[in-house]
Amino acid sequence: MRGLSPKVQKAAQSASWRARQWYRPPHWDGYEWHEEINAIAQAVTLEACFCFDEQRGVPLEAFVFQKVLIALRGFHRREWAYFAVHGGHLPRVADEAEGDESAEVCEGVTIEVLEREWQRYLICWVLERLSERERQVIKQVYWDEQTEAEIALLC
Repeated sequence: MRGLSPKVQKAAQSASWRARQWYRPPHWDGYEWHEEINAIAQAVTLEACFCFDEQRGVPLEAFVFQKVLIALRGFHRREWAYFAVHGGHLPRVADEAEGDESAEVCEGVTIEVLEREWQRYLICWVLERLSERERQVIKQVYWDEQTEAEIALLC
């Protein structure tokens, strides 16, 4: 970014500074998270400079700031979504300082148990995103074993 004007560099730094204030997903190390944010900011800054069109009447610095911030927001959301799907249900692993408890924790755990737990987690995750009425209908169909016609009569 040495070839860019100081105002453009400042705009990119401001956007990356703002992104560093957001909560970091737990599966990222703090140093690596900041390095990744900086790398994305630099790449998007260069891309924004190439895509910039003066005829639109937007200052280059504002354009760069928005492009970088949008890219960092997207990255932030994707990483939290990744964590929610792949790591949000996992228990904390014991530190080496606390001793290796992995043999005790994993004793008796089979692939079937892990698959069942994963399916349970996914079902709960999906159900949380439904409206109250949708959850009631699912409960009535699968737990109360009512037909759709019976449920419609109750409404």
